[in-house]
Amino acid sequence: MTEAIQTLETLYKKATDTLNSYEQLPEKEIKRKHLEVIASEIAASMINLKINKQFADAKPKEFSALFNDDQTHIDNYAHILIQHSAESIMDAVLFQTELIFRTFFSKLTGKTPGEERSLHKIIATLYEDTENAWTKEEAKLVILLWTLRNTIHTGGIYFHKTAGITITYKGQAYAFEFGKTPQLLRDGKYFDLITDLFDSIDYLFKRDLIKGLGDIDHPSYNALGY
Repeated sequence: MTEAIQTLETLYKKATDTLNSYEQLPEKEIKRKHLEVIASEIAASMINLKINKQFADAKPKEFSALFNDDQTHIDNYAHILIQHSAESIMDAVLFQTELIFRTFFSKLTGKTPGEERSLHKIIATLYEDTENAWTKEEAKLVILLWTLRNTIHTGGIYFHKTAGITITYKGQAYAFEFGKTPQLLRDGKYFDLITDLFDSIDYLFKRDLIKGLGDIDHPSYNALGY
């Protein structure tokens, strides 16, 4: 659990460092609020792990008694707790980020946020890159992460194309084989990509295309009636 906590601490620092450069924006502004939401999700998962570890370290007998002093059950609990924390962060980062992508795209095109079915087209528009012939690492990363996200819908197994797909990011090839779990999910390296995603988002936010849209309230305020 210690290693997982350290990983989340690093990720949280990346999130807050990125957020700090947008704190001058209005409280409801979409760029600032998006980063706050993601940072809060990471913090919640990190604190949850720390609470569990502190209890286990400070009250080992009481902690062990919860599992009938069965070390296998304790190990399984720790594994599931870490896995749930990782999935929670992945879900929050990817789904919340798609929301802002669709919001920006709708402002640029006049379409509703859910009208465009192709995320590839949205990314090509926002990053001003070539769809399916990506040249920018920031766009390649987004495509890689959203391909990974699609495996979440099928229990972590890739089923989209029977021929599979390979996505190259920063010179490294990431293979998705039909009917198999991507290596990224098996070795936990996806948190490195989530860390990079903050750079990709920061790059997007600072582009003239997006800055030209001016301040936009995060859609959650209107959705919740604030």
